[in-house]
Amino acid sequence: MAIIVKLLFYLVRLIPVRLAGAIGAGLGRLLYLLDTRHRNIAMRNLSRVYPNKSDAWKRKISRESFAELGRTAFELPHVYLRSKAFLLSRVEVENHDAILQAEQLGKGVILAACHHSNWEMGALAISMLGHKEHIIYRTVRQPEVDRFVLQARERFGAMMKARDIGLRWIPRALKNNDCISIMIDQHLSNGTPVPFLGHEGRTTTLPATFANKYHTPVVGVRIDRIGKGFNFRLVFWPIPINESMMDPVQTMQVIADSFAPVIHARPELWLWIHRRWLYLDELEAGSA
Repeated sequence: MAIIVKLLFYLVRLIPVRLAGAIGAGLGRLLYLLDTRHRNIAMRNLSRVYPNKSDAWKRKISRESFAELGRTAFELPHVYLRSKAFLLSRVEVENHDAILQAEQLGKGVILAACHHSNWEMGALAISMLGHKEHIIYRTVRQPEVDRFVLQARERFGAMMKARDIGLRWIPRALKNNDCISIMIDQHLSNGTPVPFLGHEGRTTTLPATFANKYHTPVVGVRIDRIGKGFNFRLVFWPIPINESMMDPVQTMQVIADSFAPVIHARPELWLWIHRRWLYLDELEAGSA
């Protein structure tokens, strides 16, 4: 399996990145037509968040979200294998001071992120900019493929931390004034219900727990695609956490709310095929 994955990555790497992205977008739109299950999930999610939008608008956003996912997938060989100089030449950085000022406090930084556009490029950009970054991730089931992916993700200094190793390393990382990147837009089966885009979903409270306990600043980060090509804008913003707000649900609500304008501005860039509101789906199914 690892040999096949590596071969595919190196072959796609030979295709100009803009063309690779265009091929991926086309395949994503084809998948939208063929993959009824995930198309229905996307439409259900869009109907939940945008009940007043027309069906035609929801179909368009769903289709373009599939296209963005396909584009991102076909760009991965370039993200994982191209040089730092090449990748940085494709990224504009906005409000970098937000993370620099947070680091000056010496308490580490929680970087809250979501699955927006090419999120792998966004994650890699943090370490390319020189920040000491830890990324909590889910391991790939095939060990050899996992090692290949880890090598690509860590080659500029990021440190990947698997979910199953526990959290005892986090206090030390914060004491060393490192950054910890956490995705906050995924359904977590044992998570806590917190409204996201106005609707409750089970989510991690990890950013809130450590922000409240260690007074660690929280900084939001997103990556936007510029146009249709392999050009991006990496944006940081401070998320104000009231030190008297010790309830993790309240803190997570503040963090989650800061992503609403990001997603509403360009909904086609977000991953609508994920069952983010599975918690509500199950409640509604149980009451039916």
